[in-house]
Order: sequence, then C-alpha cells, then structure tokens
Amino acid sequence: MPGFNMEHQERVRAALAGERVDRPPFVLWHHFRPAASPAALGTAVVDFFGRLDFDIMKVMPDLPYPDPPGGVRGTTDWAKLPRLDAHEGELSGMPDAVEAVRRARPKAVVLTTVFSPLATAIKLAGGYDPFCRHLQTDPDAVREGLRIVSANLAAMCEECLRRGSDGIYFATNGQGDGLFTEQEYAQFGRPFDLQVLGACASGWVNVLHMHAASGLEWRWTADYPVQVFSWSDRRTGIPLREVAAELPGRTVMGGIDEFGAIVDGRMDVVAEEMHDAVRQMSGRHLILAGGCSVPDEINEEHLATARRLVDRLPSEF
Repeated sequence: MPGFNMEHQERVRAALAGERVDRPPFVLWHHFRPAASPAALGTAVVDFFGRLDFDIMKVMPDLPYPDPPGGVRGTTDWAKLPRLDAHEGELSGMPDAVEAVRRARPKAVVLTTVFSPLATAIKLAGGYDPFCRHLQTDPDAVREGLRIVSANLAAMCEECLRRGSDGIYFATNGQGDGLFTEQEYAQFGRPFDLQVLGACASGWVNVLHMHAASGLEWRWTADYPVQVFSWSDRRTGIPLREVAAELPGRTVMGGIDEFGAIVDGRMDVVAEEMHDAVRQMSGRHLILAGGCSVPDEINEEHLATARRLVDRLPSEF
C-alpha cells in the first residue's frame, strides 16, 4: 500500500491502476498566449503547472493546426490540403513545446492536447455551418480532407510522444450539443478519431475528452483505446459514476464545474464538488479536474486555493 506524499507520476499511475493514492491526482488548466512560439508555450506550461503544483503538465493546443493557403472555402479545397511535417515543418511546434517541457521537468506527467480530425476540419471550414454545407454538397470530398488531416495529426501525436509526452489529451467535437447524429459521427468522426488514437499507443495516460455542454452521447466512443475519459460532468449532468460503471477498469477525469464556483471563488462549493467526486468513485480511478478549460482570465488564487483543498481529501478514502 503506498504511503502519503506520493510523487506526481506515482500518484497518476496508481490512480489509473485503481490503487490507493494519498490523494486524487489534480489538475486545472486554461489557454495561454504563446504568439506562435513553441518556446513560449513550453515556458508557460512549466511555469503555470509548476507554480500551482498540479499533478499533470498539460500542453495546450495553443499552436493550432495551420490554416491552408486560401483556406477551405469550397468542397474542392479539401483534396488540396497539404501533408504536413511534424518533425521540422508546419506541425513541429507542438512537439517542440513538449520537448521543452520534458527537458525542464524530467519527472513530470506531460499530457499533450490535440483536437480531433473532425474538430480540426470544422475549424478549417470556418465553422460548423459551412462544414455541414460541404458535407451536404460533397461528403466524399470532406472524407478525403479528413483522411489528410488524420494522417497529419497521427504523425504529430507520434512525434509528441517520442519527444516526451506521456499521453495525448484527445478532444473530440460532435458527440453532443445537437451537432451530429450517431450515424453522421460514425461516418465523419469515429474512423478518423481511431486513426489518430492508433498512433498514440505508446502513451500510458491517453485521455479522451468528449467536448459538449449538453446532450453528450458518450457511448458513441466508449470503446476508444484510451485509459481516461473526460467530459464536463457538472455541465452535462452525466455523473462520473455513471460512465465509470459501464467502463470497468478505466479512469474518469472531472468533478469540478469549470465555469461554476471555481470562477466565482466560492471555494466551499468547490470543496463539495471535490468531495462528491471522490465519494462517487470511492477514491479510485479518478483524476480530479475541471470538465474542460477554466476561463483564461480566472483569478489564479482560486486555482491555488483549490490545490490546497485537495490536500484535505484523504479522509474521504
């Protein structure tokens, strides 16, 4: 049985294995403004997560997938998307940032955030509505674009893992908020998700983040090859225990309303959210976190106070 004062990596590994931990692994995050600089992103990650003593250093997707020249304005543009280089070319920024974090913190748990091919394609098209118009006009053209994007993202994930990431925080879009039907997601989401996740097999802490504020259809991706499932449990009303009950042996990530009491500084409510999450999971297979990013402008003292509150949780086990 492990003792108290576990190291970050020891604590996260124990949580994933369903073993007793001194306290739940804990992390909150928001976006940075690295101005297209991998070095600036790496420094921001190390400073923020190290300063707050969180258990995971999450490299944010703040060096976005590059827009192609001229953008994707019509369906014929999908086939013109370029193959991108994740080693020294257009997608090398995230691996460079990962390497900088790993070099600065050799023993940290480093998690790299990557948006799914479908989420990336929606952005490239200029939003959900134009993307759907392309789907209606020429679905095969969109599929070709998704194949290109998937290959690029898979190569980037492999390079991030090779350069020091312990896993990929893979963020989907389209499983909720009334965006797509199950059949549509099965055609334009799932096969491309799995292509990228297939490139992440060397990660020991791969996270599937199912992004939605309402109507989350988490079962669409329940069989994805990841160790951890993340979603906005407080926002969607889908409790941690509900998903965990159908995914034995997997770990869930959440418990804190990322737009709720943590933002307002009502730390008594945040403490209750934490205790409730621990009670739901009996302290096992849990990474305590926000359901998604907290607002960038949040008062950092609220995050520091939340970190101190976690140290009071062992009595719940």
